[in-house]
Amino acid sequence: MASTAVPESVSAPLSRKLRAWLPALVWLLVLAWFSTDTFSAEHTGSILYRILEALFGPISHHRFVQIHFLIRKAAHFCSYGFLSALAFFSWRATWPAPERWHLRWATLGMLTGFVAGSMDEFHQLFVPSRTSNFHDVLIDTAGALFFQIAVALWINFGGRRASQ
Repeated sequence: MASTAVPESVSAPLSRKLRAWLPALVWLLVLAWFSTDTFSAEHTGSILYRILEALFGPISHHRFVQIHFLIRKAAHFCSYGFLSALAFFSWRATWPAPERWHLRWATLGMLTGFVAGSMDEFHQLFVPSRTSNFHDVLIDTAGALFFQIAVALWINFGGRRASQ
């Protein structure tokens, strides 16, 4: 007698799940390090100023402040977006499905970026040389959304060109 039950997805072994989470966990540690005094605007500013001056010559203080601000915000966007992409693949290994892309994994990846960004800003409340700003969480979340769109496009359309 044939079974009419829908087959359940085969769960990945625990060791595979742990390996899948390793990149995201390592990147979370890097982000925690970025949240310390070592990467405060004061410390990154002096290094960035020397780099910009070496590449482009003298730069006004006003222009430097603008560039430094934009670079720091772009770093938020990219850092938490990258975390979101890593988390997508971690969640995919944790809850496998027949599809290569699933909205659940993308949503959890975005949520991972949002929660990590929120925790980063909370942590910075207690670091005297850092400032906590909810706008940075919004930038982090925008980066997570952008990276999730990029992952979806890459998975759904990127592989087709190589096989054609």
